[in-house]
Amino acid sequence: MFFLGLLLSLFHQTTEQRVNKTQTVTPVILVPGICGSQVDGWYKKTVTPHVYCTKDSKTWTTLWLCLECMLPAVINCWVDTFKLNTTDIHNLKNTNGVQTKVNDFGYTNGIGYLDKNRFVVQFEKMILGLETRLGMKRGINIRGAPYDYRYSPNTKVGKQYMIRLKFLVEETYELNDNTPVMIVAHSMGNPYMVNFLASMDQKWKDKYIKGYVSFAGVFGGASKAIRSIMSGETEGLPEIIVDPLTMREFERTSPSVYWLFPTPGVMKDLPLVFANGRNYTASQYRQLLEDTKVHKGVELYDYIQDVPLFLPDLGVDVYCVHGINQTTPLQFRYKEGSFPDKYPTTITGNGDGTVNLPSLQLCKQFKRLKHYQAVSGFLATHLEILQRDDVIEFLSELLAGKLEEGQQLDI
Repeated sequence: MFFLGLLLSLFHQTTEQRVNKTQTVTPVILVPGICGSQVDGWYKKTVTPHVYCTKDSKTWTTLWLCLECMLPAVINCWVDTFKLNTTDIHNLKNTNGVQTKVNDFGYTNGIGYLDKNRFVVQFEKMILGLETRLGMKRGINIRGAPYDYRYSPNTKVGKQYMIRLKFLVEETYELNDNTPVMIVAHSMGNPYMVNFLASMDQKWKDKYIKGYVSFAGVFGGASKAIRSIMSGETEGLPEIIVDPLTMREFERTSPSVYWLFPTPGVMKDLPLVFANGRNYTASQYRQLLEDTKVHKGVELYDYIQDVPLFLPDLGVDVYCVHGINQTTPLQFRYKEGSFPDKYPTTITGNGDGTVNLPSLQLCKQFKRLKHYQAVSGFLATHLEILQRDDVIEFLSELLAGKLEEGQQLDI
């Protein structure tokens, strides 16, 4: 009985130590960027673009990222299902007969990988690092906040996401013995968090938010968004398989893509598009969209004009890390007669491979900035930065309360 009591005592102490260790760690909510959330759909349509397209899914099925849906011919069916109905700009919604939902809100299955077959990694390595280094647990102090990235924050869907996120923050706080939460965002998730944090009153933020970490924040837009609307973007998938013009049909219906056009404040008077004998700057998007004859393009662009990508004072401590010295699309030159249906010659500049450097560097202007660092070399591109061991170690030390203000990554 003595040894049994001793073993039980030791087990109790060890368990208590594990719990205490977990309790001293700041819980985290991970917010993905554009194309970073798995989206499921259930559809029953009366009309399809081709006879081989399925009208009735009969159950929930993967829409993003569905790699097999990107195959030639099949992609036309996918676009018809996933594009938005833009009949009423102020009431954007799915194509008639289609329902959608994000996968695994509050947990991590919908953000660890971009696809359910686990081919394209996103946050998974970072999550594993937090589990290994700090003993953190998925669904308890590692939470995921995926969202339907087709919509901007001012849409009905975007506003509903903000409400869900508020409840998720409060729930995570309570699950972890009233410990304030660290929000970690990637890519377009950062402008989303700018709008979320700006909408919360200071008393709420002081209670529930420990801080906000930005990875690869697209605070001033990205030139690639222009190319998406003009000529289509394959979202990193090989163009030999995925037709940019087919993707363009979907991308032109998403307000979030127009939202990410580079801002005049970042690009100044730099010409971004050269086509048909004229140049277009960041102050001439309406004319560009009119000349391109994008259906509802000007209306969608105007719709997101009052939604900021960046605000300097969010009322929370901010930590920023992004890549640098990666070849990044900046300007697009179309040959005579090729605009906009042929891919342009791309003139590149500095950035993280996706977001231009001036946009990334807006992070420096946060009033409560506690840490800023630009990293280069291996795994410094827009998505790969989430896989870097030094970045994961940085986040681990921050959540464990071991990071000194201004401390740099060891690279």
